[in-house]
Amino acid sequence: MTQDVSSDSLPGVVAGDFSGATVRYGGVEALMHRDASGRFVMTFAPEGGGGKSVDAVVVRAVGSRRYQQYLAEVDGVLWRLPVAFHIEEKRWFHMNGAFLTPDPGPNDNVNAPAAGTSAGAGAGPGPGAGMDVDDASVPRFGGGAFDRHVTRWNDNCVFCHNVAPNPGHDSHTGAFRTSVAELGIACEACHGPGAEHVQVNQDPLRRYELRLLGVADPTIVNPSRLSPSRSADVCGRCHGQRMTDNVSAFMTNGDPFVSGDDLALYSAPLWRDTSLRGEAGVFASRFWDDGTPRLTAYEYQGLLQSRCAERGTLTCTTCHGMHDGNPRGQIRPLARGDRACTSCHVSLAATAAVALHTHHDPAGPGARCVSCHMPRIVYGVLDIHPSHRIEIPNPKRAITTHRPDACTLCHVDKDRAWAVTERAHLWPDAGHLGAARSGEAAPSDDHLSPRHAIYAGDPVVRAVAADAVGRAPLPSEAAAGDRALRARAGMLLDAMEGDRYPAVRHLAARALAVLIAAREPSVRRKAIAFEATGPAGDRARAMVELRQALFLPSASGSDALRIAALRADAAHADIDIGE
Repeated sequence: MTQDVSSDSLPGVVAGDFSGATVRYGGVEALMHRDASGRFVMTFAPEGGGGKSVDAVVVRAVGSRRYQQYLAEVDGVLWRLPVAFHIEEKRWFHMNGAFLTPDPGPNDNVNAPAAGTSAGAGAGPGPGAGMDVDDASVPRFGGGAFDRHVTRWNDNCVFCHNVAPNPGHDSHTGAFRTSVAELGIACEACHGPGAEHVQVNQDPLRRYELRLLGVADPTIVNPSRLSPSRSADVCGRCHGQRMTDNVSAFMTNGDPFVSGDDLALYSAPLWRDTSLRGEAGVFASRFWDDGTPRLTAYEYQGLLQSRCAERGTLTCTTCHGMHDGNPRGQIRPLARGDRACTSCHVSLAATAAVALHTHHDPAGPGARCVSCHMPRIVYGVLDIHPSHRIEIPNPKRAITTHRPDACTLCHVDKDRAWAVTERAHLWPDAGHLGAARSGEAAPSDDHLSPRHAIYAGDPVVRAVAADAVGRAPLPSEAAAGDRALRARAGMLLDAMEGDRYPAVRHLAARALAVLIAAREPSVRRKAIAFEATGPAGDRARAMVELRQALFLPSASGSDALRIAALRADAAHADIDIGE
């Protein structure tokens, strides 16, 4: 997860292309190259030349599977650089393409000092709000909006990407003497300090005695032997953004939590109504109106809200195993598919029971437990993830709390009033959760059905909708399937063309590639190659090619007016995902 970088770093440590690749964004061009001594360097300069360039020597890399970020040292402090490499897509992107902030506006002064950074701007997964960063202390790389996501590693990223993090901040001098037990996520992150364990187990007789007696080794923590709540705390330390009452102690001496501790002794999870320095509503945008998390790094909060954890023994390791399977999700082999749920809900394991319970084809995606009970409504860096609040789907409640509902995330061509009515029809015994009372009209909030939400709402709403439009099954009947494909492709093209948020544009392009994969493989390649953070002119040319290839012109007439009206209601608000 975290590795030092030098001119003699082994192949694979640095995933990015430093052979002269460039990224242009917000009036700045970043050049990734290696200098005469072999060091990995990013050079930032105003587009078109004529301005002063800044060289940043990469000294550390963070990330190894999905994307990789890079750190440079300035006056003894490590700063995250504003350009990252997408490992899976093998391309560079500006960090604005990962976080929920819009493109720079026409009045943004690129050559000015950074207007603010994400360092200290909100609570991170570590101790909370971190420390305020004076703009004057933030190094200038590209300047202005280009540097928006420059972040100080020492009191931000360090907390969750390493073992035993300690910023080592000196409150008198302001200096950092940051230390970690080990860079990256290693054994002691989950199992606690291991020095004594290693020492005493050099005695083979001790090992055999423990094994024969069937006794757990008290010198090491095994999360699977902890109570469900203490086991969840091990994961919640990083996968549940939190706040501490004494930030300065964390900054000076590090995070005291070790596996097996009660996390609540040191910090409390953030919620929608958590205040920061007496200010209310600071974190509200990170949750749906009913308190359900809608950003990653809040999985712990979702678990705490789940009835399976409140009333049962569900914990993180019920489904996830750090030593199991594909690193994408690290789902235990015995928890894949529906088995994570049917291991407890055994009566729903049989095919006939699935059909009766779900009213969907037991072999189809609509019958999968997670489709309904863990819908994909959570924004993570460049992806949409399942919610970790396990709950009974309820379209009526989703409307009243202004959040997406599981039904229309699959049935994207339907509106939410349909979802309320259909739920009441299919599950009449649960009518109090969704059915309208006699004489009561079904509530409608069509702005949040995906076919409208892709234009309206805030960036999370639009990102979730774009992902759903590309992922939802098409009608099986050929003519209906063709009509739906064209309509959905048109929505995604509109989002790629008109959304101010590069993260939403990226997800729309990826969704388009998924949607047309089987029918338009050559166009799929064009959609995958779409550069969401590329220069506006390049994006415009790419859109012309895509529309011509799909025979889908830009919206006009009443369709254009409808989209414009929806976009007028869209919220252009920055959402600090807290990283």
